[in-house]
Amino acid sequence: MTSRLALTISAAAALGGISPAQTTAHTNPLGFTTQTLGANRQNLVGLNLMKRVIAAGSLTAVSGPTISDSQTNFSQAIPAGKIAVLEITSGAAAGTVQDFVTWSDNRITLPAEVAGLAVGDTYKIRLTHTLQEVFPAGTLTGALSASNADKVWIPTGPGTYDRYWYKIGSPAEWHRTSDGQNDTGVVSGDVSLLYIDGIIVEKKANAKDLVISGEVKTAGSNVLLGQGQNLISVVPPTGATLFASGLQGDIAGSEKVSTADIVWVPKGVNAYIKYWYKSSSPAGWRITSGTKDLGAVSADVPLPPSIFIQRRSATPTVATMNVPATYSSL
Repeated sequence: MTSRLALTISAAAALGGISPAQTTAHTNPLGFTTQTLGANRQNLVGLNLMKRVIAAGSLTAVSGPTISDSQTNFSQAIPAGKIAVLEITSGAAAGTVQDFVTWSDNRITLPAEVAGLAVGDTYKIRLTHTLQEVFPAGTLTGALSASNADKVWIPTGPGTYDRYWYKIGSPAEWHRTSDGQNDTGVVSGDVSLLYIDGIIVEKKANAKDLVISGEVKTAGSNVLLGQGQNLISVVPPTGATLFASGLQGDIAGSEKVSTADIVWVPKGVNAYIKYWYKSSSPAGWRITSGTKDLGAVSADVPLPPSIFIQRRSATPTVATMNVPATYSSL
């Protein structure tokens, strides 16, 4: 899997002598990434750019999973029938991201309560990417049967996925499959792709470039890690590294590899290099194979668009994926 980022400048900057610095004072920089989907393999994909902001403000009430902003009418800001995503941008919960489908007037009901969220915290709301938008007809190989089609795996929890494939014919439409072979029904509505989650594209013959466009995230994101394999999107679209990620402060380090959380970084076809953080002296990132320690990491590791984080403990934890320090000037 390869990925590259290209930044664009608002059309306003090309008119009337407005500088890029002036335009980015009002919106995040825009760009697109190109990720190559290799043939005959499972590709980890990062949805590492965001849609534009459609509402923003500060919270005037917080009650469990229900939040309010008396200054904003969400019924007017968010199109009916869509799936939206909330990002908290200040306070103890800054970096938290949740998608939601329930709102009315100036209130939103989230799927789960956000720990540390308080009145006065600021937020931004966007629409989510969807399966249908990211993979329009013709992007992936469709077929009359699930076994012959490309498949998109969307995480539902650590190590669990919903799988989708595009059925050609009449009508041509997205379907589900539970085992990669059998058809388990047509998809009736939009399928949300949350930008902090990675996805897997199981590609048949013929490599394909996948282009994702949107805003560049210039602040870190919080990711909830449950026990097992968590597939996450490396939201910084370029420049993210293992050493600068901040993960060493959030995932479980240990004196021995058998009790440490593991970061799986794709390397080659269906292969990974596995890293763990040694917490005792000398502390630092190390490489592992199974339960064997293979030694210290001697040079920083560029992170691809999506990685696995293997959480050992049954107790969930929140990890913050930092953006590169250079993003502060974007």
